Amino acid sequence: MNYKETAKVILENVGGQENINDFLHCSTRLRMNLKDPTIAKTEEIKAMDGVMGAVYSGGQYQVIIGNDVSYVYNELKQIVTINTDENPEPNKKRDLSFKGLFESFAGLITGIFQPIIPAIAAAGMFKALLLLCTSLGLLSKENQLYVLLFNIADAAFYFLPVLLAYSSAQKFKSNPYIAATLAGGLLHPKMIALLGGEVPVHIAGIPVPNISYASSVLPIILTVWLMSYVEKFADKVSPGPVKIFLKPLIVILVMAPLALTVLGPIGNYLGVGLSDGLFWIQGKIGWLTVVILAVFLPFIVMFGMHKVFYPVIFAAMVSPGYETLIHSAMLSSNMAQGAGALAVWFLAKDKKLKQVALPAGISGLFGITEPALYGVHLRLKRTLVACMIGAGSAGLFAGIVNLKAYAAVGPGLASLPMFIGAENNFTYALITAAISIAVTPIAVYFIGFNDPGAESNANASSGGTTQAETAPAAPKKEKLQSRLVVFSPIEGEAIPLKAVNDEAFSQEAMGKGMAIKPSKGQVVAPFDGTVQTVFRTKHSIGLRSVEGIELLIHIGIDTVKLKGQHFNVVVQEGDTVKHGQLMIEFDMEAIEKAGYDTTTPVIVTNSGDYLEILGHEQAEKIGPETPLITIL
Repeated sequence: MNYKETAKVILENVGGQENINDFLHCSTRLRMNLKDPTIAKTEEIKAMDGVMGAVYSGGQYQVIIGNDVSYVYNELKQIVTINTDENPEPNKKRDLSFKGLFESFAGLITGIFQPIIPAIAAAGMFKALLLLCTSLGLLSKENQLYVLLFNIADAAFYFLPVLLAYSSAQKFKSNPYIAATLAGGLLHPKMIALLGGEVPVHIAGIPVPNISYASSVLPIILTVWLMSYVEKFADKVSPGPVKIFLKPLIVILVMAPLALTVLGPIGNYLGVGLSDGLFWIQGKIGWLTVVILAVFLPFIVMFGMHKVFYPVIFAAMVSPGYETLIHSAMLSSNMAQGAGALAVWFLAKDKKLKQVALPAGISGLFGITEPALYGVHLRLKRTLVACMIGAGSAGLFAGIVNLKAYAAVGPGLASLPMFIGAENNFTYALITAAISIAVTPIAVYFIGFNDPGAESNANASSGGTTQAETAPAAPKKEKLQSRLVVFSPIEGEAIPLKAVNDEAFSQEAMGKGMAIKPSKGQVVAPFDGTVQTVFRTKHSIGLRSVEGIELLIHIGIDTVKLKGQHFNVVVQEGDTVKHGQLMIEFDMEAIEKAGYDTTTPVIVTNSGDYLEILGHEQAEKIGPETPLITIL
């Protein structure tokens, strides 16, 4: 995948930089907050190479890329500049329907929690590995090294309000450093000692409850939310010469007392309520809650809504210190997605399906399920049912034994230490994973799936005809027992693609081929075939030869900006052309005078269908009778 080109095309299809408020990424998705999601060209994005899907959900436009998403994100950062000072949606009406409010809430939660997940995940696994060391007798909890390492691992959880303060300020578009200062005030050791003393603490006669804000979630989020409004007020009333200190001073003087007396206690009670509510639901329905969530989790992941579980997970990690529903369901579902894809890889005859299923299956077993979900199960459909059966079976066991997760990490084979805890909990996690991995392939085998390779083999053995053989529109590709030649469509000088001053061509992102520096402004047919595409800007034409070669001739670099000026196309889409027949005339001098390079790439866009694409670089001066590309 050409990450830079992928980022450029995605940016173009979502409406450009001016349509993006902000963007981030999770483990598999590029998540964008768009000013107007309706103008995004979803079908075009879905059709891109390397993109598994696109969906608008949770108030975000999500492009599912897979494990390479961080590379695309980094390229997008290079070409998109977000102005955080402007109000991106001044006239947009808020959707007050249930769906609109829920999507806004989901987008808010994702935007706040997603940036801090790497720190929390690493800290959680660090603590799990330390627990493993103590379980194996490698370290004692009284050991100085253990205490040192545990404190380092626990820092992300203890100072969670500081991390959330920064990400919340980014989301609410307020000063992240002032937000972090307020969080630090809640966690200051002397503040903790003061509130825990024998003498009650008051601010202007209002009591300050003795609450521990270490590892808390909602108190600081509520504080930063209100702070964003106070900050706007402070900005208006602060004169320019003293704004640098007066504005933050007003914010801290107003928000610190409110955080300690009102917002902190409210957030604390809501957090405890979330945790208690989770246990209340499980107390009423019992193990069935894990089964239901495990079965339907693929659909929740499909729309990117699994991020709304973050507040519940973090609240449970604070009190009682473990979580028994969401991670258990995720473990069951993740293993099923991975095992199901591996079963497809083992059973399928179709080579392309096998190539997709193997890496998707491995990724799923390690907790990243989108490649398996979008690349395999949603495509085959019946295997998704098999995965739901396997996940439900594993979830049944996990629910009955009340499996506990002690770290906020995506469950997978590498992160199984997150279940290390009291008694047999880790063993229960291993059994849960084993049930899912065992049951799902059996279900895939008995339910079956549509295998293109099997159908092709069946047609061949029965002497029947395939769709490719009966469809008159697409010429049948012959087996390559001899060379195929593409002649030069333009008179000029042949140069290698790597010499073209455009990375989309020079890095062969669109296919292999050659390029020509024209000496005459005419494009002729390089072989016998049909005209597949004539671009409306007339600068490019797509052809298909009788043998099935798909060729793109792109006249000049960035000449699309000319919008058809200086080009005259004399053929139409669907026309049959003969080798040497005139197709396009172009005014070389006018194009170069307008500031454009006339170098013309000639690309075999279905290069992957052939063993080798060889360019005739030894031919300096070429014409319609000169071989330009040889295909093996």
